[in-house]
Amino acid sequence: MILKCWLYQKSLTYPLSGCLKAVSFIFLERFHEKTGENEHVFLGRRIRTLRNAKGWTQEELGNQADINYKFLGEVERGQQNPSFNVLVKISSALGVELPELFRLEQHISDRNEIESRIGQIIKAIPTEGLSQILLILRILYPIR
Repeated sequence: MILKCWLYQKSLTYPLSGCLKAVSFIFLERFHEKTGENEHVFLGRRIRTLRNAKGWTQEELGNQADINYKFLGEVERGQQNPSFNVLVKISSALGVELPELFRLEQHISDRNEIESRIGQIIKAIPTEGLSQILLILRILYPIR
């Protein structure tokens, strides 16, 4: 699948995986700006949380994802930067969509609560940031 990505005021045509990479990069960049935390540490902690929720050891997840468990341990400690393909393998083995690896909060199912939180975030975003979000939303949810 090919999507046209509008990022940083540039129109570029990417395969779907390229758009997900770009969105993930923007997320991690913004996360680092807000928290000061190394994005590799955040990603590793999130993977460890999802692995532990399944009750798996690093070796079990490594086997399921077809990656070396020692490398996985380094990823979980923020010492290695996994490739996009490795992240896809990890998310698939964990049975979650790739964006789930980058999620900060617990799932909220109440629509009013979701809209309220989105509204709070939107009010704090400068116009330039809103433009980027609109472009990303158009990519993820095209209007037909």
